[in-house]
Amino acid sequence: MPAYKDEKRGTWYCKFYYTDYEGKSRQKYKRGFALKREAEAWEREFLQNVSYQPDMPFSAFYDLYLKDVSPRLRAHTLQTKSYRVKNHILPFFGDLKLNEIDALTIRQWQNDRLKHIESLTYLKNLQKDLSAIFNHAVRFYNLKQNPCRLAGQPMKADEKTQPIRFWTLDEYSRVIDCIDDIKARTAVNLLYWSGMRKGELLALKWSRIDFNGATVDICESYQRLRGKAVITPTKTGESRIIRLPDVCMQQLIEYRQCIYDPFPDDFVFPWEKRFIELGISHGCKAAGVKRIHVHGLRHSHASLLISLGVNIVLISKRLGHAKVSTTLDTYSHFFPDDEKTVIDQLDNVILK
Repeated sequence: MPAYKDEKRGTWYCKFYYTDYEGKSRQKYKRGFALKREAEAWEREFLQNVSYQPDMPFSAFYDLYLKDVSPRLRAHTLQTKSYRVKNHILPFFGDLKLNEIDALTIRQWQNDRLKHIESLTYLKNLQKDLSAIFNHAVRFYNLKQNPCRLAGQPMKADEKTQPIRFWTLDEYSRVIDCIDDIKARTAVNLLYWSGMRKGELLALKWSRIDFNGATVDICESYQRLRGKAVITPTKTGESRIIRLPDVCMQQLIEYRQCIYDPFPDDFVFPWEKRFIELGISHGCKAAGVKRIHVHGLRHSHASLLISLGVNIVLISKRLGHAKVSTTLDTYSHFFPDDEKTVIDQLDNVILK
């Protein structure tokens, strides 16, 4: 790997060919070295660490990333990801070379977004999208490392973690009694006692409910994309069959009687804009209970199970989480952490 003297400037430079990550031969030129050995050392380091990494613009790699992952993503997930990247990531990173983006660049982007985005949670979700792109480059295109991991999560000095909003059993009972619309009441009832996601509820068909066995087969999700209905697999791509309590089955039976003999392939809850949200809003106002989002019913179910001492593995399976760690990360603060309770339990074990 020879270095060359620039007689005009009195410095050294290196010029050489290398094979890039696509298998193409490219020439690299770097000048301005004071010593010959510095030019040779730079060439050696480049060939060891950089030559097989993707050096295309970030925007070009993002197009490649989309082509690779689109068949594996749900339509709604792809739409959300594309919107966030287009509006918050590409304007900053688009023209930068992928292998030249480092942790400092990520921090600069974080600081830039903090000026325009109030929600730290939203910014963290943006970084997840960004990190996923770099992870893809590391796994499949020989990028040396993911700079997002080195940069760490975005932070605000005065940001406070927002608590998860959910209902206690007493709050749920007070609200459900005040929801007059039977469709909304049945939907809220099923969401609370099953812990299923809203999309899974809207994709549910009558044939998936076993009234004799008191079970429901959750295998699809309903999404609205550009005004059209799209049925996809569940968020994790897996189906699950869960049991339902009698109070939930009785509500479903009452609701089905009002439908007048529906077909097995009919949706249990034909799509109607915001009918669940309106039911919750009306019930909360009438009962004097704090308003929660639809997803808060899923949190409420998890909280109820934890308070009953249900095994975390069973809770995770019931909620349809891909990993138990997801359940723990989301609901760890729901578990009792009273030190006295722990000591009392240990003393009981010793006394026995």
